[in-house]
Amino acid sequence: MDYSKGLLKSYIILVGFFLTLISCQPQEPMDEMPYIMFDPIIINLNFPTYSSLQFDGGYLEIDGGIRGIIIYRESTTTYHAYERNCPYLPNEACATVNVDSSGLFMIDPCCSSTFNFQNGHPLGGPTFFPLRRYRTYLQSSELTITDEILNN
Repeated sequence: MDYSKGLLKSYIILVGFFLTLISCQPQEPMDEMPYIMFDPIIINLNFPTYSSLQFDGGYLEIDGGIRGIIIYRESTTTYHAYERNCPYLPNEACATVNVDSSGLFMIDPCCSSTFNFQNGHPLGGPTFFPLRRYRTYLQSSELTITDEILNN
């Protein structure tokens, strides 16, 4: 009898420990990222307005998407377009990603999540999700950004 009581007590303690451990893990809020359709955005990279996109590592914030789009030039043939709406609590009024003043990463000043330019993945802060990335096409000197989402 004493053996089964001790075993039951150990089992209850073990289950309690695991439940406590699981409940203490950080959880990503499950607010659904809004979606808004937009017409393709066509940019002539030869125009002076877009001169920052004429060199590798250049970036530009433009209108489009939900809260705007950050365009990043990785190379002469590779451009990335990221939604400025932060994936962490995306419905909060301040959840807007900007390029950090250093120009080395993107940041949401509301939650302090930071993201890299190469794939939009988080570098720090509370989010686990990358920035939404839109499809880009380059033909000659025209860059087209569509509302097609490349990651979800």
